Amino acid sequence: MHKERGQSLVLGSVFLATIVMSILYLFNVSQQNLNKTKLQNSADATVISAAHLLSRDLNFKAYTNRAMVANHVAIAQYVGLSSWGNMSEKAGENLANVTSWIPLVGQITSAVEGVLRAINQVLQPAMNGAVLATDIVNTGLSISQDLMNSATMLAVVETSNDVLEANDNEAYVDIASAVGVGEFLLHDWVNFQGSFDRNDDTGRYQEHFDLITNSVDPFTKNRSFGWGFPFTQTIFPNKVNTRQTGGTELFKNGSDAEVWSAMDTLGFHVYFFSCKFTSGCKWRGGEVPAGWGASHAGSDKNTTNYRSRNYYGRSRGINGTASRFAYRNEEDINSSYSGLQSFYDITDTEQKNVAPMLTLVVSKNKSDITTSSSLNIGKENQNSTRLIDINIEENTKLPRDKITVLSKAKIYYFRDQSLWRRADSKWEYGNLYNPYWQATLNETTDSERALLTALALAL
Repeated sequence: MHKERGQSLVLGSVFLATIVMSILYLFNVSQQNLNKTKLQNSADATVISAAHLLSRDLNFKAYTNRAMVANHVAIAQYVGLSSWGNMSEKAGENLANVTSWIPLVGQITSAVEGVLRAINQVLQPAMNGAVLATDIVNTGLSISQDLMNSATMLAVVETSNDVLEANDNEAYVDIASAVGVGEFLLHDWVNFQGSFDRNDDTGRYQEHFDLITNSVDPFTKNRSFGWGFPFTQTIFPNKVNTRQTGGTELFKNGSDAEVWSAMDTLGFHVYFFSCKFTSGCKWRGGEVPAGWGASHAGSDKNTTNYRSRNYYGRSRGINGTASRFAYRNEEDINSSYSGLQSFYDITDTEQKNVAPMLTLVVSKNKSDITTSSSLNIGKENQNSTRLIDINIEENTKLPRDKITVLSKAKIYYFRDQSLWRRADSKWEYGNLYNPYWQATLNETTDSERALLTALALAL
């Protein structure tokens, strides 16, 4: 009886082929999963980098808007100081003229007048120069917003390509996604925020105008007060009430530059108590104007154009006579101020904290993935191995022979209330005056992933 030989070799060959195929299958699956994970990470890094650029653009506009508001407020202070200087000089001149005949007192008031005149002669050109310099800065800030806006949209495209190439130089942005990013930048992003000026009728200019006027310090807005003893006193049947009034106002001027206008006055209100048969007993008298001054920056309109008794700290209502004289020594620095420059703000009037989301689709060709197919395993000498086919990728192709991933980033506004809380406990919505815009990755929905699969199969 002969022993059977070679059976284990045949059986071992069959199992060896199965083992080889299993190893190749695991190798291919692991390579695809590894590359898909790498591709997803690359897409995430790309889209979050682009989103951070966009959020920084919004924060830059917030910083520059705040700077422009602060500069406009500074100009209000300069105009107010200019007006106050004119009033002080005129008051010193009037006081010196009235007391010139009094020995010693006349000499003192004359010296005071000289000091006030010298101060005002330095003050007026200094305020004029300060207005000019501040206005130039504001113009530069406004232009920088336009430049930053354009540069950011270009940088989003360039940076996205650089980041994607640095993470995976064989990955690429799908054509449909590239078109979508372009549509996002030119439509969604442009419509989300835009530039506004005095010709705006959406309400954004009015909000900007109101923010500036509400930011003016109380003394600049209203510097009216009464002088105390001995300038205000009652010695029956006479009494004297000394009132200094003043304030700085911002006025609209149609399509021309806005006007910062200031007025300051000083008046002695002298009364005596008397009785008449026709009108009875009462205090009689009136205002004795002691000083007046005014100043404006912007369009060439002086204080006579703004007649309300509530303007300038109610100067017209309190020191009416001195207010009528104020234009006589009004400082005209209108050529140094171009008004409120254009600024960026959120276009949508609905209160929200999220900007349009940026979506990116990134792909990688199957031929760029190291698998048994790219290594030609099982593809050479297939005639001699047709009984045991180890070309396991032959009938398991990816859609359009590529892998594709989807990534989305959210740009949102968030101000931590644990570090800051409004006095009225109201929530702060997204705006371009506080720089709290951030970016983060956002979950993709099932419908978005289904659409991606459909596009991958169709393209």
